Order: sequence, then structure tokens, then C-alpha cells
Amino acid sequence: MRWLSTIAIILAFVVFFGCEKTPTLEAPNVSYTVSPSDSGGTLELSWDEVTDADGYIIYADGAVIDTVTTISYDATTPAALYEVSAYAGDQESDKDQIDCGAVETASLIVYGSGDTASTHPSGFGFNASHVAVAYAISDSTNWPYIDYWIHSVSSSVQEFASPSQAGYNSEVNTTQNSQQTNYDAVTICAKPGNYTAPTTINANAVYYFWIDPNDDGWGASNDYFGKIQVLGVNGYQITLKIAYQPIAGLRWCVTP
Repeated sequence: MRWLSTIAIILAFVVFFGCEKTPTLEAPNVSYTVSPSDSGGTLELSWDEVTDADGYIIYADGAVIDTVTTISYDATTPAALYEVSAYAGDQESDKDQIDCGAVETASLIVYGSGDTASTHPSGFGFNASHVAVAYAISDSTNWPYIDYWIHSVSSSVQEFASPSQAGYNSEVNTTQNSQQTNYDAVTICAKPGNYTAPTTINANAVYYFWIDPNDDGWGASNDYFGKIQVLGVNGYQITLKIAYQPIAGLRWCVTP
């Protein structure tokens, strides 16, 4: 019986050290660039080759959308989160993540410039955390921070206007009516081409916005996109919901 015990010890030794020698796949280290070929509609992902990997799994918002054997991927499906893992057989590495979700301001109240209370904010811009902040245009110290202001054509007609139109600052920023009212269904902003300033504000409508401070066409350095829904209009008072894409040049506007 002693020989059976010896065999059992040898088998346990082999199993133990055999498991220890099973390679553990490293997670890919993913980087990205915004594609100029379609003016920011594609996020080009790339990573270094992972040793012993058979290929790579691409996730968008937690769902597998593709597998590849290359070390790059053109992400064209707008999402708030992209992830890439390596696989070998049935083994999968940890995922590396690219956060591409838009930052949402759930409710912002602004007023048409025709409102008689000068302290009411008629302008808004985005702070360092990409959250929309309302500013009174009567205070000139606010002017550098304004990305849009609400121009009153009349008591019943308001417009999204660019700050350069009133001399608040030199930024030339525009909007476009998406012709939709379902905020969540708008996942990517339109390409530059039909953006205008000013743009008439309609209740419930969803607008694309494009911040192009140098008025030089699409660029991936300091241009930003997002969407605005007009939640309500009550005289001069307008309530907005806004999603801002913090990746420069990217037109996706999916909120996490």
C-alpha cells in the first residue's frame, strides 16, 4: 500500500506545480485616438501584443461586440465604456477600460436675455469637471466662461446663440436641432455641416452642440460635442438637460 501513497504524492506534486506553471494573460494596455476620417465618429483603439494571447475581446457597455486577432480596433458603436481583454483558449485576461461616457448635467435653468431680472443667468459654460454652469451675462467677469447664451428674439422666441455674436468672448459655438425628442436615443452628434448659431429653441427638442472655439472646422485638440434637451419653457425661463463629451473631437454623447 506504501507504493500507492507514493504515487498519490507524486500526482499531487504534478497537479500543484502544473497549475502554477499555467500562464496568466496580462491585460492589454489600451490607448486611443479620435479618427479624423469621419470627423470624430470613430475611436481608434490600439494596444501592445499580449504574450501567448490568441486574440482580443472587445466590449461596449459591458456587452461583447467583437473579437479580433489584431492589436487595434476601430470603435464605431457609440458607448459610454469600451473594454478590451486578451484570450487564449478559454482563458481571459482582465479588461482594460476606456471611459468615453458623456458627463451629464441633469437640470440647468437659464433665462432668455429679455428677462427683466439682470441677475438671472442667460449664459452657460462647462467647468473643469465638464458640468454645465449658468452665468449672468450682466456680469462681465463671467464672459470668458460662457459657451452659449440664450438670445431673446421676443418674449416667446428664444435662441441658442454663440458668445462671439454678442462680444462676450471670441468663441464660435453652434447647435443643430436633431429632430428628435428622445434624449437617450441620441447617441452621436451630427458631423459638422449643418450647425448654426443662433438656433431657435423648441420645448422637448434635443439639440447637438459643437464647441469650435477657433471657428476652424472639426479638430481633435479643442473641439467638443454634446447634446442638449429642452426640458421645459416657461416664458423666459428654460430648463435644460445637457451631456458633454469630455474626449476632444469625439461626437459620441452616450451617458453612463
